[in-house]
Amino acid sequence: MRPIAFLFLIGCQGPLDAPGTSASLDPNFFRCRVQPVVVKNCSASLCHGGARRFLRVYGRDRLRYGIAGEPERNRAFAAIEIEANFRSASAFVEPASPDQSLLLLKPLETDAGGYFHRGAEIFGQGNVFAKPDDPELDIIRQWARGAKENDTCVEPGSNE
Repeated sequence: MRPIAFLFLIGCQGPLDAPGTSASLDPNFFRCRVQPVVVKNCSASLCHGGARRFLRVYGRDRLRYGIAGEPERNRAFAAIEIEANFRSASAFVEPASPDQSLLLLKPLETDAGGYFHRGAEIFGQGNVFAKPDDPELDIIRQWARGAKENDTCVEPGSNE
């Protein structure tokens, strides 16, 4: 490829900080159904509730955005935390093949078709989901497949 053509192709790319989330992933379904599952199962500080993790999960009384004081750690999620959780989880969904998404396969036991997950080793209690038909894993699967929720849904723990 000629250098000029290569530069032209680079110039056609969108900005690097543009959202990469698939339009089929519904933020309302995530906020009201998926986020509670992910926070419950993945947001401990030794898991994905640490700032150094790529899949970073903010949770009440756990990792919080911009909160330093202990009394504020249990307040309802700020919009920026919900958006960050949505974007983080969305990065692990494969829109073209939702059932092959890392968000579904990493927390599933390997003998049930899941992928290796270091958390199962660290805590020595097995993976988050033992079977592919686990009801909480099914919530995540529904979202990855494009399930929608009304924008008036109230997420658990929202204080509304």
